[in-house]
Amino acid sequence: MLQVVKGRFNHIFVVQQGAQRALRFGYRDADDQSVYVPSQPHREPLEYIRASLLGLLWAPAAPRVLVVGLGGGSFLRHARRLRPRARLAAVEIDPQVVRVARRWFGLGRLRGLTVHLGDGRRFLRRTRARYDLLLVDAYDDVDYPAHLGTLQFFRLVRQRLTARGVAVANLSPNSQADRNRLVRTFRAAFRRVRCFYTPAQGNTVVVGGPGVARVTHPQLRRRLARLSRRAPGMGLPRLWRAPCRFNTSRARILRDPPR
Repeated sequence: MLQVVKGRFNHIFVVQQGAQRALRFGYRDADDQSVYVPSQPHREPLEYIRASLLGLLWAPAAPRVLVVGLGGGSFLRHARRLRPRARLAAVEIDPQVVRVARRWFGLGRLRGLTVHLGDGRRFLRRTRARYDLLLVDAYDDVDYPAHLGTLQFFRLVRQRLTARGVAVANLSPNSQADRNRLVRTFRAAFRRVRCFYTPAQGNTVVVGGPGVARVTHPQLRRRLARLSRRAPGMGLPRLWRAPCRFNTSRARILRDPPR
């Protein structure tokens, strides 16, 4: 155990396992939220992070990127390497998570990153900025913030995208029913959606937004080949060929409670 600290909502654990260290919330044996290998910083052990990086296929060469839910900052580290001219920002509600990520997960060495402290939905309501890629990664294996999973929230995310932007969401609640509701709600907010399933860890990653319709299949194949060359060992072509195969048509769309 490298560190245990009381966060805003629960305890934060940093666990060393051989050559890699893991970030966990709530209890020591919880699911890994981030995994970092200091001796191999370009390696990414978590499938859902690798699947989320597929969102870069729709992003321009110098994208403006926002992550809601920092965790250990893995997505941002890889995005910097794969898109060196990207402008990176994150919103994180818990300042202890930011401190832990900077100390143990290489975030302190990530240049040009802006971190906003606060609630992700409140930040999106206030800002007038537009993003080429907006990742929502605020869910864990225990629960998810209900206000970050409604139709109104995903519509707000859509409003904060550029004309060619995409939203990416890692939807990994602890039940199949919750997952189906979240995916159905995301699909209701975005006209065109791509859905990927990570077989080893059971995460669902969805991509939606105006940018999805603006890139042709031949362009995507060429971009995938280039991205895979820059990220060898991540298995991006295999994840690309792992679409979601579950039916969400009967799932309930999640909405904000009436005021």
